[in-house]
Amino acid sequence: MNIKIETPIHSNGIAVVLLKKINGIYNVLLMKRATKILKDMWCYIGGSLEHGEQAWQAFLREVKEETGITKVTLYSSNTFDQIYSPLEN
Repeated sequence: MNIKIETPIHSNGIAVVLLKKINGIYNVLLMKRATKILKDMWCYIGGSLEHGEQAWQAFLREVKEETGITKVTLYSSNTFDQIYSPLEN
């Protein structure tokens, strides 16, 4: 008997890396943070899921809110492990 056990993933946030291929080279969009947390640090796009929102919906919303970009193709990477949380540690 082969039983596959999956660990449920609970997430309350998303991290987005935007890539654009220009002249055969992939470029990554980084944003300089203006908020209290990570102020003046260069980061990828990220945010919290709103009530009832799925991760892909949060992805689209955060990208539009932070960049104004609406035409994107979504790819998923491996799971993201957060090793430090300033609110919990």
